[in-house]
Amino acid sequence: MSLYQFFQNRKWPDWTAYAVALLGVVVYLIRAVTYAHTTIPGLDEGSYLYKGYLFLTGVYRPFEPYGPLTNKAPLAFLIPGAAEFIFGPGLRTGRYFAVFLGLLAILGTWITARRFGGKWLAAGAVWVFALSLMIIKIHAITASEVIVSAMLAWMCVFALGENRPAWQIAAGSVLATLAIMTRQNMVVVLPLLVLYILWQNGWKMGLWAMLAGGLVLLIGHAIYWPNILTIWAPWLPDNLTPFLDPFRLPKEVVPVWNPSIDLGNRIIAFFQGIRYHFIPVAGSISALILWSRPRDWKSSAAMRAGVFLAVLYFILFAMHAWAAVASQYESYSCVFCFTPYLTFFDPLGILLFVIAISAAWNRAPSLVLKVAAILLVLVFSAGIGFSAFENVGSPLLNLPVPRMRDGKILEGLTTLSEVLSNKFALSLVLIKKYIALSAGSLAGIAILLLAFWLWRRSERLGTGTGFAFILVNSFLALGLLFSPFLSAGGGRVDCAQDLIRANEEVGTHLAGVIPPGSLVYWDGGLSFAPLVYVPNIRIFPPQINDGYTFRIGGDPDLLYRFSHWNSELDEGWKSQADVFIIEEKRFSGWKKFLDAQEFEEYQRPPVSPSCEEGSGLRIFHRLP
Repeated sequence: MSLYQFFQNRKWPDWTAYAVALLGVVVYLIRAVTYAHTTIPGLDEGSYLYKGYLFLTGVYRPFEPYGPLTNKAPLAFLIPGAAEFIFGPGLRTGRYFAVFLGLLAILGTWITARRFGGKWLAAGAVWVFALSLMIIKIHAITASEVIVSAMLAWMCVFALGENRPAWQIAAGSVLATLAIMTRQNMVVVLPLLVLYILWQNGWKMGLWAMLAGGLVLLIGHAIYWPNILTIWAPWLPDNLTPFLDPFRLPKEVVPVWNPSIDLGNRIIAFFQGIRYHFIPVAGSISALILWSRPRDWKSSAAMRAGVFLAVLYFILFAMHAWAAVASQYESYSCVFCFTPYLTFFDPLGILLFVIAISAAWNRAPSLVLKVAAILLVLVFSAGIGFSAFENVGSPLLNLPVPRMRDGKILEGLTTLSEVLSNKFALSLVLIKKYIALSAGSLAGIAILLLAFWLWRRSERLGTGTGFAFILVNSFLALGLLFSPFLSAGGGRVDCAQDLIRANEEVGTHLAGVIPPGSLVYWDGGLSFAPLVYVPNIRIFPPQINDGYTFRIGGDPDLLYRFSHWNSELDEGWKSQADVFIIEEKRFSGWKKFLDAQEFEEYQRPPVSPSCEEGSGLRIFHRLP
C-alpha cells in the first residue's frame, strides 16, 4: 500500500486533512516571513519596486523612451507598484505583498488538487511548498515569479475540470493573459489553455475563452503600442523581421557584463533547479513514466487536465531551460536564473503530479518505462549531488581513508581530500565536485536497492506492484521528506539582521539629507531599494539596472533611448549630478573624482542596506 493510499483509505475525521494542510500553510508562512526580513535585496527586486512606483505615480510610463528599462511585460512592474501606491513605498510592502501572493498560489493549488485528488493529496500539495525552502525564499521577495505563480494557480482553479461556469472559463483565460502581460515568456499559456477548453468544454466555451483572453491581450498591447514591441523583437529572427529593427538595440554595442559560463557550471545550474524544485520537476516526469492508457484513467476530465498540464509544464520547462542554461539569448548573465524561472510554473507541476497519482498511476509499466525510471533515479541523484558540491564540508573532506602507495595499504589513515589532492593533483573545488557527484550517485544506487527490496517483498505478498512503480514512489517520497536538505545552500537565511528595517532606516536617512529635486547619481549597489523611500528626486533611469545595461561604444542618444548607457553618457551624468550615492566597497574608484574642493560628504546612514561586507552607503553632494 502506498503512502497516498494509507491516508486516503483510512477512516480519518473529516477535519484531519484540512488541519494538516493548514499546518503546512503555517510552516510556509513562518518561513516566508523569516526570508522576507533576512534576504538580501537584489537587482531585480530593487528594479520592480522602484520602477513600479515611478510608473504608478506617473513619473514615467512603461516603455517610455529615455525612461526606466521595461525589459519585462508591464504588469511585472505595475503590480508591485500598485501595492506600493496603496500601502506605501518600501521593501516591507513589496515583500509582504509577495508573501500574500505566495499564499494565494498555495490556496489555488490546494483547491484544484482537492478537486482532482481529494483532500489528502491537496494537503500533500501544500506540504510540497512548505518543505521546499528555496521556493519559499523566492516567494518572499518582490519579483515576478510569485506573481505569475499565483496567476497560473488560479487559472487552474477557474478553468480545469468539468462543468466550469462560463464566467470562470473567462476568468481563467483572463488570468492566462495577465500572466503573459506580466512575463512575456508565458506566451504559450493562453493558446494552450484555449485548446484545452475547446477539448474539454466544446467550441462555444473555447470561443468564449479565446475572446476573453484575446481581448485583454489586445487592450494591453494597444495601451503601450508600439514600444511594447521591444519585449518581443529579441524573440524573432532579425533577418525575417527587419521591420522590428527600430525596437532592437544595435548589435554592434558590446555588453560590459559578459562572463564565460562553461559546460560544467551550466550542468550545475540545471540540476540546481531540479534540486530546489524537486517534486514539481521529478513528480511531473514520474507522471509521464507511470502514465496510464486513456481507457485506464478514472475520468476523461482528469485525463484532459493531465494532458494540458503535462504539455504546458514541459513546454515552459524546455523554454526556460533553453533560455537560461543552453542558449546565448540571456545565458551570458543568467545561467543560474534557471532556479527562479522554475518558480513561475511550480503549481502546474504539482497539479500534474497530483492528477497522475489520483487518476492514472500505472502500477505495472512496460520495460521501456522501467528503464526510464531507473535512469531518472540515477541521473537525477548524480546531478543533484553534483549541483550541491558547494555544501561539501569538513565531515566528507576529512573522511578517514587508508593510506596507500603503489597499490599497497600502509599503516595509518589519511583524509579523503588529501588522497585526491596528492594522487590526482585536484583543486579543492574539483575535489568537492567529485565527492558530491559520487555521493549523489551512491544515493541513487541505494534508492535502487531499497526499491528492489520492497519490490521483492511485494512479490512475495502477491500485490502485483511493478518495480518501476515502487522505485518512482520511493524516490519521490524520499525527495519530499528530504526537501529541506535538497535546499541546502540556497535555503539558508542570508543575514541575521532585519533587512526590511535596515532599508527603512537607510531610506529615511537618505530622504532626510538629500534635498528635494536633486539629480542623483547611483553607484550604491545592485539594488535600488533604498531610493524607494526618497521622494521627489531625479535619477538617471538606466542606472536602475546597474552594469547590465552598460555598453561599450554605441551612439549615446540611441542607447539612452533604449534605457542603456555607455562611458560617454556616464561622464555627462557625472558632470550634471547634484548628489552621488556610493557603495563603500566601490568607493576606492571614486576618490579622485570626489575631490574635497568640489564635493562634501553627508553624514553616513546608521546601518547598511545589506549584511554583505562593504555594502554601506556614502553620500556626497556637489558644492555650490
